[in-house]
Amino acid sequence: MMNPNRRKLDGKVALVSAAGRGIGRAIAIGLAEAGASVAVNSYGEETTNNTADAVRAAGSEALPLAGDITDPDTILSTANRAREHFGRIDILVNNVGAGPKEMSEAEHHALGPVAALWDALYDQNLRAAVLMTEAVVPNMIEQGHGKIVQVSSIAGKTSLSDQMLKIFAHPAYGAMKAALCHYTTTLAEVLGPRGINVNAVCPGIVWTDSWKSNAENAVANLPRFRGLDARDWFEGIARGDYPEIFDRTPLRREQTVEDIADAVVFLVSEAARNITGQSLMVDGGMVKS
Repeated sequence: MMNPNRRKLDGKVALVSAAGRGIGRAIAIGLAEAGASVAVNSYGEETTNNTADAVRAAGSEALPLAGDITDPDTILSTANRAREHFGRIDILVNNVGAGPKEMSEAEHHALGPVAALWDALYDQNLRAAVLMTEAVVPNMIEQGHGKIVQVSSIAGKTSLSDQMLKIFAHPAYGAMKAALCHYTTTLAEVLGPRGINVNAVCPGIVWTDSWKSNAENAVANLPRFRGLDARDWFEGIARGDYPEIFDRTPLRREQTVEDIADAVVFLVSEAARNITGQSLMVDGGMVKS
């Protein structure tokens, strides 16, 4: 018989980056509901504290750690403060991603704007996750166990449509998320003998602040969609209303932040103890691998 306690996280300590809203917040709450204490990172104090309050409401201890997780000093401080407070880190979820908060000024030559954009997306979607992982892994090696989940994207597993790339997602975003998936597989190889599982979750298109903004942009600026309700337009993605832009979603339902959180909670539980080096698609079947 399956032991239901294998899905519980009682006594475990998790660190979740970019957990102030959307997917990261849902992951932090999901881990707390499963029994884990959670160190909560977000860019701003308000969002960090709000998620920490939600973790406490779920019955678990929370440690709010606000700060820019793309900054190496903040990364080290966040990892060290979590470890000092709880005594260890059993679970790391790198959720940081999407568009950068700000970009450095482009250099004054023909390739300057392109280089600035790629550098910004690298910092936000790959470098931050790698550096946080490197900050936490020595502690996990010393413990002899650990679970790491990188939040990637369907964009890291397949090429998006030309219209999708023109309107909603720059090619650099997919390139960084693909690199994060590859980092996951190589890290799993290196850390497996140390008792550490490393996996990635690849969300589909989820109603977060980023996709709310995309939807509002679509109905405001694209002639075909002008005047539609932004939320209804978004729901049309899962319905298959725009096949020339978005791949077909067989389940015909949108993914929710809770769907992503459920996948993460499973991967960091003992129920997934023999799963490592995988990139799990949570996208309603949009990308088939």
